[in-house]
Amino acid sequence: MQQAYGEVDMVVEMDDATREQVREMFTGILNTVTAHLFLEERNCLYCNDVKDMVEQLAELSEKIHIVEHRGALTSDEAKEMGVEYHPAIVLHGTDKYNIKFYGIPAGHEFGALVNSIIDVSTGTAPLPPDVIEDIKAIDKPINIKVFVTPQCPYCPNMTRLAHQAAILNPLITSEMIESLEFQELTAKYEVFGVPKTVINETTMIDGLSPVEMFVEKLFEAIDS
Repeated sequence: MQQAYGEVDMVVEMDDATREQVREMFTGILNTVTAHLFLEERNCLYCNDVKDMVEQLAELSEKIHIVEHRGALTSDEAKEMGVEYHPAIVLHGTDKYNIKFYGIPAGHEFGALVNSIIDVSTGTAPLPPDVIEDIKAIDKPINIKVFVTPQCPYCPNMTRLAHQAAILNPLITSEMIESLEFQELTAKYEVFGVPKTVINETTMIDGLSPVEMFVEKLFEAIDS
């Protein structure tokens, strides 16, 4: 399913009930997760909000560490992690995964961030064994862009699925892109509804995809 998007207030504050729910979910964190934050002082509307959000999450688990990177995206760290835009969150676990959140994962996307932290900590994904096997079998580089908005209820599952693929296979890079913050990318990829997933610039998925179809699209992208 797919949802058209519009303006939305993206500032996030966790209430007590949400905080306790997330704290309970974070008992599932197995290994330390490092959240690399790429922020900029100027021309970055939601950089401070992203920092506040991740700091609130880190308060709920001693296994979440934050490393803050401020300044130009020409830095060695940005180049190493392939970060192209501010604000960005890059999640690393025991291994360095190619998982990025561009823009603030607010609204429904907050759930994608929480679950991705847990997935990264485990180094695997709760997917069917045959799906895991197929994703691990991919032997060519894949870039997945998932365009989202905070008010889209279908977007978090698509974001998490793409990130899980990147956890399972180091050749896969997964990027959540908040459509409202990155209007040039939204126009370039003709995003009129969300989620919209772009694989290797050539293969598109409109709406939330079943897992099996998602894997088919990954192979379609490397064959095209």
